Order: sequence, then structure tokens, then C-alpha cells
Amino acid sequence: MKGYLAAGIVGASFLSFSISLSASDLETITVSATPVLVDDAGSSVTVITREQIEAQNASIQSLLRTVPGFAVSQQGSVGAVTQVRVRGAEANQVLVLIDGIEANDLAQGSEFDFSQISLADVERIEIVRGPQSALWGSDAMAGVVHIITRPSEIRNSISTFIETGSFSTARAAVTANVASDHHRAKLTIDYLDTDGTNISRQGREEDGLENLTLSLSGRYTPTSNVVLDYTLRQTDKTSAFDDIDFFITGLPVDADNETASDYFYGGVGISHDINDAIEHSLFFGRTDTSNRTRPTNNRTSGVKDKWKYQLSYTAGAHRLSVIGERESESFRQRGTAQFFGDPNQNRETETNSLASEYQYVGERLNLSVSARQDSNDEFDDASAWRVTASYGFDAASLYASIGESTKNPTFTERYGFYTNFIGNPDLKPEESLHWEVGARTRFLGDKLKVGLTWFEADLTDEINGFVFDPVTFGFTSANIDGESNRQGAELTVDYQPGDRLSLSVSYTYLDATQEDFAGADVQEVRRPEHSGSIAVNYRWQQAGLGLTVNRTGSQEDDYFPPAPPWQERVRLSAFTLIELSGYYELNSKVTLTLRAENLTDEAYEEVYGYEAPGFAAYAGIRMTF
Repeated sequence: MKGYLAAGIVGASFLSFSISLSASDLETITVSATPVLVDDAGSSVTVITREQIEAQNASIQSLLRTVPGFAVSQQGSVGAVTQVRVRGAEANQVLVLIDGIEANDLAQGSEFDFSQISLADVERIEIVRGPQSALWGSDAMAGVVHIITRPSEIRNSISTFIETGSFSTARAAVTANVASDHHRAKLTIDYLDTDGTNISRQGREEDGLENLTLSLSGRYTPTSNVVLDYTLRQTDKTSAFDDIDFFITGLPVDADNETASDYFYGGVGISHDINDAIEHSLFFGRTDTSNRTRPTNNRTSGVKDKWKYQLSYTAGAHRLSVIGERESESFRQRGTAQFFGDPNQNRETETNSLASEYQYVGERLNLSVSARQDSNDEFDDASAWRVTASYGFDAASLYASIGESTKNPTFTERYGFYTNFIGNPDLKPEESLHWEVGARTRFLGDKLKVGLTWFEADLTDEINGFVFDPVTFGFTSANIDGESNRQGAELTVDYQPGDRLSLSVSYTYLDATQEDFAGADVQEVRRPEHSGSIAVNYRWQQAGLGLTVNRTGSQEDDYFPPAPPWQERVRLSAFTLIELSGYYELNSKVTLTLRAENLTDEAYEEVYGYEAPGFAAYAGIRMTF
């Protein structure tokens, strides 16, 4: 069975690309602007399916640790800030989409905090590594992660999920589907409450989480050639965190602090097939986020509005897409003025973009060329481009891509926090030249699949957000001279000898360095040189059992002591996480679930000074009506 990668501002979800496993099973993935066979894609692609999500019954952090090229950094307990770095890039150089809507948080340095995501309603997670700015703009320098929720069904139904377990954890999710001849809609309510664990090395105060997500999505098809899609998603998250002991240890210390975060993602899109050769679509999306800390009551918020129009033309093996975008961003910061300065500020920026992609889709050879021009009203304009190629043999395919991507400076980098943390309005966008070559092979009648990729990326004009200014005796941001170099290899092995047993293996080698102030190469922080995973799943007629082993090698981190030299490099020890999960179907409507995390109760830190949770076990029940 062959799959297809497709693009469309509106489709299974808006502004996205799609995989079609059959005529009635349309999904999405972010690779190119028009359909292309999955095996012929000129980029590294990973798809985490609903079947894998249910088999492993794991958190999104655990699932992402199995993805080659990914480095996950969770700042302590469940609900703590979770960053993901791809191929050595920074966390804000990876674009995250939720049902086609750009979700990177302007209020938090344009990063995405993965701790807000519950997997109860996620259908699949589709990942493309490599330079993607030519089609997706600034945040897609190192790749795109597309989180797709479960599609609305063509029948009326209600499904529920209830789970409880360690750390006084309680979780409940309800999904209702309503369908008619031309319209189908889905409403989901997802709630999680946990006491969490103590993230500091001392004390016993627990750092918990309360997370509520409401989502509404649907599709209206008034005619056979017109489709209207819409989605609304609201997440209210309150997470506890510890303070920093600035005077004695420079490390986290117990405190009754918390962050209240609101995330809104909304979008509507319409697509129209003019004829068999021409289609066009229009999409509007909004991301509105805010983060308030207590007891200080400091608050940051960001709003991004994006309009996107796409026109595509197909003539035999040749395909051409033209895309026009207009993006408005606003940033707002509020807080109490103090010795450090006044944090209150309002900032805005606008970007107009034009992008295009040409594809040739042959019997064995596939080519694509894409380019983009961003016109920024507050800083330098930027351009991006990408070329991909793939060639298919009977049981293998070779692929390669090369491209130049950009990352715009964030509001904080340009305008600072306080008067003694001085922004730099003259910052230039960062630029990265990124290339990869790889092979996908199949053996034993497609039962064994092996993929191998080598990649290299050189980042110039990197922004350092912690530069000492001797004139003001404060800190600022600056584009630094020299390059940051990232190179490495990714290996994947998938073996499925029959319907019952499946085995997946991934391994990543990464060498990510940057120049220090003396011009010497140093390892970049929170990028392990070696990482990998093994996942084994076995299915009976009514049950399944899964075992996942994630290994993260040693890595470096920054530590800011309360005395000179003020900044030090420290090493985080390697660690191994073992998870066991299982399910049992009582009947076609009721399924029992069980999972255990960190089976060996290993003590580890992904961020220096922030202790991760130990052993935990959870039991749940899924019901469908």
C-alpha cells in the first residue's frame, strides 16, 4: 500500500500536506506543496501514528524521544516546560503546527512548550527534518512538527478516556462527533490534574499541574469541489515551579510559584477545485498565548494573525504552486517596575511573504525547487530556498535536499526584558545552510525497513541573547561572528515479521558546536552526542504489550553561579528510561490500559538542577458509544 504526501491549505486539516493511505483515508504531513509519494520525498520524514500512540500509551515527551535527530529537555516534573531541539538547532528554530495552525509562542521566545499537549485526541504526529523555511517561513529553520488531532467521524459517536495513577494523577477526556450529509463536527474536552514531584534537589515541595483543553473542529462540504474546514482550540494550563537561589547555590529551591498559561489556536480555511488541473485555497489562522507568573504577577502575551492564499497547477508530471502570506505579530509584557527597570512594553511587526514551488514527479525521479521572500517591516528582509531530489529503485530509494533557511529575531532579543537587559533593534535574521543525503531500503518482502541519513548545517549570524555590555553594565543581544556547525547521522530500523510483533530502533549521532568568545569550538548545550531508542510491541487478539527503552547520552548545560565566573559549563549524565505499557479489550466498546514509566526509578536531569520524576504507574479505561 503506497502513501502520498500532499499539500493543501485546506484538506484533512488546513494549510497542510497530506498522506493518502487509501481513497477514504486522507491524513496530513508537511513536506511539499502538492502530492508526492512518501517513499519519493526528498526529506527525512517520521510519522507517529494513532496505532503507535495507543500501543505505547505514553506522554508526548516519551514519543518524541524515539524520533531520530530529536533532543528533549523537560524542566522537571509533569507539566514543566519541555523544549525540543532538532538536529542541534535551537528550540525556537523548529515550527510546530496544531491542525495546520502555527503554534510557536511569541510570548516565550517563539518556542513551543510541548508539556501542554495531551495525546488523548491526537491522531498522528508528522515530522519533517531539514530546512523548511522556503515554504513555512522563519520558525521552520530545522524542521516542522505537525500535531494532528483525531478527525471528525462520519457517524454520531461519543468516546471517553479516564486514567489515574502515581503522584495523585487524574485524567479524563470526552470526544463527541456529530455528522450529517454535508457537515461533520467534533468536540473534545481533555482534563489532567496531578500533584507532580519535587523538581529541586532539596526540600519536598511538589510541583503539580492542572491542564484543561477544549477543542472544536469540523468540515463542511456544500459541493463536491468546495471544502470548508475550521478548528478552535483553547488550553488553560497552571503549573507549579520552583524559585532560583540566586545568593547561595544558583539552583532551584522550593517555592510556592506557579505559571498560568492560556493558549488559543483558531483557524478557518476554504479550498476550491476549479478543474482537474487548477485548485486554490485561502486560510486564516490565529495564535493567542499568554503566560502569567505568581506571586510576581508578571505577564507576557503574544498574538499572531496569518492569512495565506495558495494557487496550484498540475500538468502531467509537472506541478507549480504559488503562495502569498501576510502575518501580523504583537507582543505585550506587563510587570512591576523595580530596581532592574520597567518591563512594560508593547511591540508589533508585520511580514509579507511570497513563496513558490515547482515539482517534477516521474516514474522514478522526483525533483522539487522552492523559494521564499519575506518582507519584514521592522528588520532586514530575508529569503529562503530549498532543492530536493529522490530516485526510486525496486526495493530502495535515495534522496537528498539542500536549502537555506532563516530565523527572525524574537521580540525579547530585539527589545529586552528590563532597562539593564537592553534589546538590540538592529539584529539580523539568523541564516542556516542545511543539506542531507539519505537512503530508504526494504528487505524480506517489506517486513524489514532501514533508513540512514547524514546531515550538516552551518548557522551564521546566530543571536546570542546574553552578551555583557560594558557601557551600560547590563546585558543585551547581538549577532555573533563565526558559525555554529551541526552534523550527524540518523538511523532507523523497522521490523514487522507478522501482524503481532513489531520492532523499531532509532539512533542519532550529533556533533553540534559553536564558537566561544575566544573563537574556539565548544559543544552546544542540551544536545547529546549519542541518543537512541528501542520499541517492541506484541499484539494478541484482544490485548497488546509494549516495551520502550530510550537512551540519552551525556550532554552539557549552562550553570549560572551566584559568584564569578557567573557562567559555567556542566555535564549532565547519560540516562536510560524504560517504559512498559499494555491494553486489554473487554469488548468492542471498552478497553483497559496500563503503563509504567521509568521502571528502574533512575535519577536524572535533562536541565541542570531540575530533577525528573522517578517510577510511576497509571491505569485507565477507554469507552466508545
